[in-house]
Amino acid sequence: MTKSTHSPATMRQTTDINHPDTVVAARYQSAIGVDVHASILVCAYQDGTHPESIKTEHLSFGTKYSEIEAFAQWCKQRNPDVIVMESTGVLWRSAYEALEKVGFTSKQLALVNARDVKAIIGRKTDREDAQRLAEIARLGNIKKSFIPPRVFREMRQLSRRYQGISQKIASQTNVYHKLLNATGCRAGSVFSDVKGVAATAILEAKLAGVEDLDNIVSQYGRRLKATRSEIVDALNFEIHPSIRQQLIEEREQIQIQKQFAQRTFDRLKELQAPYEHQIELLMSIPGIKEISARLIFAELADDLAQYFPDAEHFSSWLGICPGNKISATKNYSGSPSKGNKWLRRTLVECAQGISLSKLPLRERFMVWKLRRGTLRAIVAVAHLLARIIFSILKNQTMFQLMPMTTQRDEVVNRIKKNISKLKRMNCVLQNTRLVERDTGEIISNIV
Repeated sequence: MTKSTHSPATMRQTTDINHPDTVVAARYQSAIGVDVHASILVCAYQDGTHPESIKTEHLSFGTKYSEIEAFAQWCKQRNPDVIVMESTGVLWRSAYEALEKVGFTSKQLALVNARDVKAIIGRKTDREDAQRLAEIARLGNIKKSFIPPRVFREMRQLSRRYQGISQKIASQTNVYHKLLNATGCRAGSVFSDVKGVAATAILEAKLAGVEDLDNIVSQYGRRLKATRSEIVDALNFEIHPSIRQQLIEEREQIQIQKQFAQRTFDRLKELQAPYEHQIELLMSIPGIKEISARLIFAELADDLAQYFPDAEHFSSWLGICPGNKISATKNYSGSPSKGNKWLRRTLVECAQGISLSKLPLRERFMVWKLRRGTLRAIVAVAHLLARIIFSILKNQTMFQLMPMTTQRDEVVNRIKKNISKLKRMNCVLQNTRLVERDTGEIISNIV
């Protein structure tokens, strides 16, 4: 964030552009550019109603409640065709919502990424930033950020906080597991998940100093792969009283964070109560369960077609598809944009789940894995999920999976391309089987 050289004031200054011939023809006659900071809003109102005398008016406001209200009223009095502000973290929200309250619509309000309107180094002040935003707004050469309705912005806050708490729980669990290993406990060798019900009960009994640990192991370890004697042997270690107490409190902190995460998720469910039908549509997609569906929907809007013309634009906004980089008729590798990292993370996690499961979409993953490798295949599945999500939310229909033979067709095509190699191996392809020519022995099945 840049440091402002102006204090909140009501001083007004108007300048004239004496050479209108140097001004590019504008799409909008009037516009307001707002440079948003933590303690000040630097505004520039530009009116081009009379091309022979384009006027620019500068004014600054503070960011207290009454000052933001005054800012909104000032904008309403000027009644510009468009208002543009930079997306500076979350600072823009209070000003944006104040403008919505006084009657400005999403068509009149534009939030732009700072990288798209960055000034030349050495020619940057708050007043110049605001004026440049107003000029860019009048030209119409702006790329609006996707701003959903206010209820979805509130959903975003809760869903992102829930994801942050979940990451903290995972981090604290790793610390707890590492501390256990330092004491000589090898819980990971007998428990597939130290956060599981059985592992939690057995480890709590060990930390509590229960003398008859064998009975606890017998009671909770029936469904574990490790035997009772292996579990007891792995937990047969001495703990210093101070370390024991630290382990107990580490586990208590994990439980507190889990309860906090659940309460946060419940608040998200309350906000999404009117949109249960859309949540069910998302859950119809293989690999997307309730938590993922709610986290995904919180980043979107109830009418995606209003903001994105097609699935390709939606995937580009999300940052899950390759970018374009063509120069001198050469197509270079284009990295995707940063996009929405919260939604992209959720889709990638769902794609990883699909790659490890027996869900129908796994067949597409296997084909992409054969062509480009595991990591690229996971991103490709996430891209596919994004297009499916856009389609079902736009058409309001459940996901229906058609029968696929994608993986089999890919393998068959690969074998046909290497038919000369099969001849050298003295093998032939019969239906979906690879058979040795002389003996008729089946070497492998394609499917």
